[in-house]
Amino acid sequence: MVPFDLAVWLGVAATLIALERLVPMHPGQAMLRSGWKIDLMHLVLSGAVIRLGGTLAVVGLSLLAVSVVPESVRDLVRSQPDLLEFVELLLLSDLCFYIAHRICHAVPFLWRFHAVHHSSEHLDWLASYRVHPVDQILNSAFIALPAVVLGFSPVAVIAYSLLYRLHAPFLHSNIGTDFGPLRHIVASPRFHHWHHANTPEAYDKNFSGQLAIFDKLFGTLNLPDGAPRRYGVDDGVPATYAGQILQPFMAAKSGPSPVQAAQNAAVGR
Repeated sequence: MVPFDLAVWLGVAATLIALERLVPMHPGQAMLRSGWKIDLMHLVLSGAVIRLGGTLAVVGLSLLAVSVVPESVRDLVRSQPDLLEFVELLLLSDLCFYIAHRICHAVPFLWRFHAVHHSSEHLDWLASYRVHPVDQILNSAFIALPAVVLGFSPVAVIAYSLLYRLHAPFLHSNIGTDFGPLRHIVASPRFHHWHHANTPEAYDKNFSGQLAIFDKLFGTLNLPDGAPRRYGVDDGVPATYAGQILQPFMAAKSGPSPVQAAQNAAVGR
């Protein structure tokens, strides 16, 4: 991590740990719960690979955008007020996140990588970093499409990037909030915990990153009362860091996505 990244991470960690102690979703959950060492390895080791892969993906998208999108379009986007650009970028990027996220759950090959993220049996701020590099790089590239292709201004891009980096660990945190009257608009920890719930009625729900409006719009919103009692997956994701990185590449038949598992159970297969 560069000094700025480390400073941001330490600030986020300190704030979320304090809030998890003050207003926990699961009061009995220990800070050093099972799996925290694996998540820390993902943060440090996978994070380095993701930053490199994400940078290369953005460079590739930029080269493509120059040859495909007229400069007049990019100039028009950048001529808008910074606040309007930020709102547009937030909506477009979160829509891309929603689409990419649904695809990762629906396509067995991609689910094999995404299942690593869902394998955490206890959620807190640190669990947000348990991601397979292939999964995260692909998703990051998809999320970056609007910013790179349409040429949003650096101010809007930096503001959205900071929001994403702060909001992701917050969504996974053990903080018991759903934002009350805004719960169908802004994604909250309770909203995202139900996405991770390992129970059939929660499968393939709550795909949005920052804005719950897309789940509301496309009929995938699920916000029951209370918090999930069970997290994780039944696809046999290894309990070691090396296993989680290597298994998705293996030729063995991949496990079903959550929706496929639910459908199989419904018909008795």
